[in-house]
Amino acid sequence: MKTLDRVAYVLNYVFAIALVLSYISPYVRPGDLWFISLFGLLYPVWLAINIIFIIYWAFRLKNRFFLSILVIAAGYFHFNKFFQFQEQPEYPPVESIRFYSHNLKAFGLNGPEFQTEDGEKIFRYLDQHLFDVYCFQEFFDTDRKDFSPYDSIKKVTHAKYRHVEYLPEFRGNKFGLATLSQYPIVEKGMVEFEREGTNMCIYTDIDFDGTVVRVYNMHLQSVHLKPDDYEFLRNPQNSESPTEETKGLISRLVKAYEKREEQTYTIEEHMEQCPYPIIVCGDFNDTPLSHAYEMIRAGGNLKDAFQENGSGLGSTYNGMLPILRIDYMFYSPQIENHYFEIVHEDLSDHYPLIGYFSLPE
Repeated sequence: MKTLDRVAYVLNYVFAIALVLSYISPYVRPGDLWFISLFGLLYPVWLAINIIFIIYWAFRLKNRFFLSILVIAAGYFHFNKFFQFQEQPEYPPVESIRFYSHNLKAFGLNGPEFQTEDGEKIFRYLDQHLFDVYCFQEFFDTDRKDFSPYDSIKKVTHAKYRHVEYLPEFRGNKFGLATLSQYPIVEKGMVEFEREGTNMCIYTDIDFDGTVVRVYNMHLQSVHLKPDDYEFLRNPQNSESPTEETKGLISRLVKAYEKREEQTYTIEEHMEQCPYPIIVCGDFNDTPLSHAYEMIRAGGNLKDAFQENGSGLGSTYNGMLPILRIDYMFYSPQIENHYFEIVHEDLSDHYPLIGYFSLPE
């Protein structure tokens, strides 16, 4: 047991250091030290392992468990970006401005087979809930005469004002971002950066009864994992060349980190010129312990609605990695957030976000 304890203590130090590195990952540019970003991505793993070490040392009746306790305690302000214990108000103020943000995954229509089941679930949900502003990522429309997602979304949201931007178009199919509003849009545009696929950012200035708010709707750089990558993550033991598979996966992650770094710096500069209060909705494709998250939130001097009024586990990804939080709703300090919810319903590979806000006079 002494030998086992020595090995365990060495490993405890290694994973404690890994947890500390995850804490600093938001403040390190991926272009400088890309591998630090991977520690931030795996924060839940390092946290879970350190908790296991605490249990092990407590069971062994040794005070070595203080190492992991101190490291976890040092990063508590990061932990609450993933999990919140606070209770939510049952009845938010009725005069609140209601925001809805959701990555639609093209309504499920962009895949190997044309199917409408996923789209029907989304339309059915939206038909039963009314919001003032809708921010959609991976929005999809098609020139097919038998079906128009755009017309359907206009019908179920009852939105009078719309800002839709498409980036790629292929055989009559259009992909992009959409911000729909019950209140007048006074100005709209795109944040110009090098884009790829549906990764882009639009801004929409909305007049809420005399108070103008700029709404940023963004979908930051995707990792573009291939089917082989998902299969490798599910069953690594079945891979014929795990080393090559791992290298390919890391290469795609690093490329995405570097692209998001460029995109977020451009968005931050755009926000600095904004004369209005800001609300950000979007799919960042990155965790709260990432440079992209820190650049948008801290760079724009914004608050995270989940941290302020969320509850429970903050996971927003409805896929094979269900603990991921990669979708966000931020807002300027002069705006008040009364309520925030992650709707854990199976509508796409992302869960919708709902926020209730009061605006400055």
